[in-house]
Amino acid sequence: MNSRERVRRIINREPVDQIAIFDSFWNEVRVDFVEQGASADQTLEEYFKFDIGMVWFEQSFLLPRAVQSETAEYRLVSDDWGTLNKELIHEQTTPGLIGFAVKDRDAWEQEYKPRLQYHPERIDWENLRQNYEQLRAVDRYVALSMLDPFECTWHMVGPDVQLEMMVLDPDWLLDMYAANTTLIEAAWSDLWANGIQPDALWLYGDIAYNAGMMFSPRHYRKLLLPFHRRLCELAHSHGSQVIYHTDGKIDTAVPLLLEAGIDCLQPMEVKAGVDVRDLKTQYSDQVAFMGNIDARLFQENDLAGLAAEIRAKIPVAMTGSGYIYHSDHSIPPGTELETYRFALDLVKKLGQY
Repeated sequence: MNSRERVRRIINREPVDQIAIFDSFWNEVRVDFVEQGASADQTLEEYFKFDIGMVWFEQSFLLPRAVQSETAEYRLVSDDWGTLNKELIHEQTTPGLIGFAVKDRDAWEQEYKPRLQYHPERIDWENLRQNYEQLRAVDRYVALSMLDPFECTWHMVGPDVQLEMMVLDPDWLLDMYAANTTLIEAAWSDLWANGIQPDALWLYGDIAYNAGMMFSPRHYRKLLLPFHRRLCELAHSHGSQVIYHTDGKIDTAVPLLLEAGIDCLQPMEVKAGVDVRDLKTQYSDQVAFMGNIDARLFQENDLAGLAAEIRAKIPVAMTGSGYIYHSDHSIPPGTELETYRFALDLVKKLGQY
């Protein structure tokens, strides 16, 4: 069974030969792993022979990236969304958010909304096609990785302002969600028409934090659900699947995401109190799962802890299919290559049916 068949069957909760494997890495880890013996001629995804590969296109306002100022410790960078980010120079962290491009609705309507209209030049066709064909050549499952409307909108106005808009200006917020959704729909259709046909639409949303959803289920149903459903229907109409990423405590979010049509949930953050074994008990016949192996144990290079975590969760999560290995976030800086190899070897050993 090849990777493409395996992942598709797992997400459909059908019998397979073994669990699928995929993971994400902080950039510092990529550098460290090569220094510690990983191949410099391959990506880590190729080196570890993961079952999933990703392609993507640019969803932003396509503004020029520019360094506004710099010190010995950090730089202030304006990105392609027009967001001003504070970035540490000597380590990779989530950037500090200083300012956002869209200040009012007039600016949105006149300047920024037009920037989200689809045109083929948004796609680096040569690079995307090359990546896609390389993945297809080795029978890898291919996901088109996209930010969902919620994630896109905080890039434009800021996280706090977006939450305020849910109550104070929902009509404007709906217009932003619609613009982002329409962009994905148009690009997806053009990709398929040009022979790039992903197995999945992988949406990144982060609609939860460590205590629960960022907003109420009522607001989700009223504002975001219709657009999640549109994107799920788009993928499903082409025979593709939908993977949804959100960090945080997701117990309240899961039934809502299932209502939208999500096929697989990722990454199930341990430090937010999420446990795949509990989710498996409640939803094993409705959705597949990816993740929930505590990334902190990798960073601590805690082999005993990793072994206990993997042995406790993998056999339960893989029961009846429907589980793909992944950490509960991304493999963090400080992780040693031998630690990661140890974990992956154990996952492969336990993950056989």
